[in-house]
Amino acid sequence: MKKYLTVTEFIDDLDDEKRIQVQTLREIILNADSTLAEHIKWNSPSYVKDDEDRITFNLQNKQNVVNLVLHMGATKAEDKNGKPVMDDVSGLITWNSNIRGMMTFQTIESIESQKESIARVLRDWLAIN
Repeated sequence: MKKYLTVTEFIDDLDDEKRIQVQTLREIILNADSTLAEHIKWNSPSYVKDDEDRITFNLQNKQNVVNLVLHMGATKAEDKNGKPVMDDVSGLITWNSNIRGMMTFQTIESIESQKESIARVLRDWLAIN
């Protein structure tokens, strides 16, 4: 597996369909909070707020979908049976623990049709300390 050093390198290596999906989600993410820093973590684009990774792309999966992992870095205790730290009225998040969830997108159409909801979820997620 190729190791990526930059987000641009990662995106340039994607097929056309995934590139459009990632670029669209990347724009939504970066517009959700102007203080985010972007880098490569787990060999994928990841977004840092206040020195903690908070959103990371996951494209390496058997389902061949684009996942956004919402997490709180390594400094918060994770409870896999705990109540999520945020209510998700959109239903976009599948929770894996109290501080880790995933949003899954299969097509650009599914992203485009939910842009506002995705942006709202990300803003709410990033507002949690």
